[in-house]
Amino acid sequence: MPSILIVDDDPAQLTILQRILAREGYTVETAGDSKAALAHIEERMFDLVISDMWMSSRFEGRDLLREIKRTDPDLPVLIMTAFAELNDAVNLVAHEGAFYYLEKPIQIEVLKREVKHALQTRGALDENESNGDESTPELRIDDIVGESDRMQQLFKNISRIVHRGVTQVLITGETGTGKSLIARALHKHGPRKNKPFVTINCGAIPDALIESELFGHERGAFTDAVQQKKGLFEVADEGILFLDEIGDLPIQTQSKLLHVLEEREIRRIGGTQNIKVDVCVIAATNKNLIEAIREGVFRDDLYFRLNVIPLHVPPLRERPEDIPLLVNFLIQKFSNEYAEAQPKQLTPRAMSALRRYQWPGNIRQLENYLRRIFVLSENEVIDKDDLPPEILDTSLPSTDVEFDIPEEGVSLEEIIKEYVSSALAKSNGTQIKAAQLLGISRRKLQHRMQKYGLQSQDFKSE
Repeated sequence: MPSILIVDDDPAQLTILQRILAREGYTVETAGDSKAALAHIEERMFDLVISDMWMSSRFEGRDLLREIKRTDPDLPVLIMTAFAELNDAVNLVAHEGAFYYLEKPIQIEVLKREVKHALQTRGALDENESNGDESTPELRIDDIVGESDRMQQLFKNISRIVHRGVTQVLITGETGTGKSLIARALHKHGPRKNKPFVTINCGAIPDALIESELFGHERGAFTDAVQQKKGLFEVADEGILFLDEIGDLPIQTQSKLLHVLEEREIRRIGGTQNIKVDVCVIAATNKNLIEAIREGVFRDDLYFRLNVIPLHVPPLRERPEDIPLLVNFLIQKFSNEYAEAQPKQLTPRAMSALRRYQWPGNIRQLENYLRRIFVLSENEVIDKDDLPPEILDTSLPSTDVEFDIPEEGVSLEEIIKEYVSSALAKSNGTQIKAAQLLGISRRKLQHRMQKYGLQSQDFKSE
């Protein structure tokens, strides 16, 4: 049953909202201020937080949102706001990770709708397209692989975009995280799968040519325009145009792109006719566009137009639990590519070293290293010493562990419970620190605590 925390310094408002949502079948708790809310969040797992924008305490809804996003980035937060504060609330959604806002006075049907939507995004509520089955997580979509919480959420969001036919998506993430793979998956599984998929790297085209590439030109429009040329928007008509590295698009071209997104029409350079286009635009960037806006090199209105549906791809260093799955996927991929090569497998020592490494080049770097090992190594079994020297950073603590299992066997669940209990004791009951000690997400820790009946307060020192 999904659990919701409501935060407001108005007791009457808390009572009304609690009754409404409890009748919908949710478990609802309340807090009268942000400090109490954080205490609740530390003690147990919630699937959604609904917070007032302004409260009488100095620690306001904005600060609560920031603290929640620092500790649990995937926990959705709905902001309640008066009309006079609407611009601030929209800013929290656009810039600081709030899920959405509820304008006061709260309309019951709007409340129910947005709560349901937020819980579906969290994965706490089944959707029709998932057939109500959350027991078996999706481990891959095409060549996108992962079993971590953040990748599971990414897979769910991709599925929702595919089913709903969204026409504008912004994919963010570091270089090498697989942004282009996500764009191709959205095309392959979406309603435009039988239409063109056209891609352009906005940073690889000279500024003088980028407008011609995007919008086309007429014969004689400039010196080298010896014949008419269709732009990529025309080529991608009824399909998808993938604008990779959108952060590198020249500022003078950004205004023309904004016009195309708003009016759904283009005009070739040197032309006089507007041409209607039906194009789904997927943009991607490894840059911080909010910072680019502050620096005056990216238009804020274009950002808001592109950022209809944001997808963030986490770097590999933030999801080391995905590395074994990725390694096995890539080894199988190389086995298919190099049929005559000897099959390979990695020892636990080698896998441990891969998990400890920070991977500045992300999945692309991991794939290149494994390909090199697969092609050049004559060994069937790849050990730690076979890995590139830069991966073997001896300054990092080793996680190699050997266990002597007795003849009578062991209870794996009891061992896990002991490790969880030890981590909570060492962290004085602080879940964030305990999760870090165990190398898992806070959400996974909370699931383990619920399974074994463990409470944070039982491990706090007096």
